[in-house]
Amino acid sequence: MTSEHFHEGELRLQEQTGDREKIAVMTRHLMHDFMPDQHREFFEGLEYIFLGTVDVKGLPHASIVTGPMGFATSPDPKTLVIQTDDRTAKPAIEALDIGQAVGVVGLDLSNRRRNRMHGKITAMDDVSVTITVVQSYGNCPKYISLREISERELPVEGGVVETREALNADDTALIEAADTFLIASYVQDGSDAAYEGVDVNHRGGQPGFVSVDGPSQITIPDYRGNNLFNTFGNLLLNPDAGLLFIDFDTGDQLHLHGKASLIEGAEEVAQTPGALRLLRVQINSVRRIAKATSLRWTFVEHSPVSPDLPPEKE
Repeated sequence: MTSEHFHEGELRLQEQTGDREKIAVMTRHLMHDFMPDQHREFFEGLEYIFLGTVDVKGLPHASIVTGPMGFATSPDPKTLVIQTDDRTAKPAIEALDIGQAVGVVGLDLSNRRRNRMHGKITAMDDVSVTITVVQSYGNCPKYISLREISERELPVEGGVVETREALNADDTALIEAADTFLIASYVQDGSDAAYEGVDVNHRGGQPGFVSVDGPSQITIPDYRGNNLFNTFGNLLLNPDAGLLFIDFDTGDQLHLHGKASLIEGAEEVAQTPGALRLLRVQINSVRRIAKATSLRWTFVEHSPVSPDLPPEKE
C-alpha cells in the first residue's frame, strides 16, 4: 500500500496512531512539488544546511554544509543550488552524482525554524550542486534547542579523522551530552514516486536523551511529532541509518552508521518519559572528524517541550 506522498512503512505507522485520515487531509496543503517563496527565502538566509545522501555502498549519510549567507540560492521554486566548496562533509558530497536522490533540511537553530525538502541532483560541478525539488514541506519547532553562531569561517583543513567499528569513551561522552543530532534514511523501490528518496531530519531532547547502551548500541526515544513518520517509516522498510552528532563548541563531527530497529513494547517504552516508541541502532562504523565544521555555536536554551529524563539519567 502506498499513496502519492507516503510509502508502505510511513502509512503503517500512521495507521497505528489513528491519524491516517487526518494526515491525508493535512498533506494536501502541507506538501508541494515546489518550494513556496518563504521557504526559498529561508534557505537563502542560512549559513548551514544539512544533507542526506547515499554513498556507492548504499549507506546513508547525514552531513552539514556551511557557507556565508547566500551560499544556497533558489533561482526558481523548483530549484535549490548549494555551494559545496566548503566541503565540510567531503566523503558524502564526493559520492553525489547527477540523477541521485538527496534530502535537505534547513534548520535555523537561532529560532527553531525548520523546512525539509528532498529532490534529485540535476547538475553539479566542483563547487556546487543543483537540486530539483520532488517534495517540499515545513516542520514544527518541537525539541529544537536554541543556539546562536558565535564564530565563523574557522579552518577545517587538516582535522584528525578517526575511524573505528564501535564507540570509544570520547564518542560516548559526546552522544550522552547531545541535545541534537541528524539522521538520514532512504527508501528506493523503483517507483519514482514522490515518497521515494532520501530523508534527513533533526532529532532532539534534553541532554542524555540518547542512551548509549554499549560500544555498539544506542537507543533513541521517539517523542510526539507531526506523525508523518518519514524517518521511522523509511527505517521500517530499510534499516540502514546514518547519524551525525556535532560538538557545537569544538566543531567535531561524529558520524555513525548502523542498522535501526523500532521498539514498541509497552514495558520498555514506558521507562522513557514522553516516548511513544524507541529506535535502537546497532552501530557498525564510527567516523570522527576533529574541528570539521567551520562554525561554532553558543548554547541559548533547551526546547521547553522536551520531556524530562528519568531520574537516574539526570
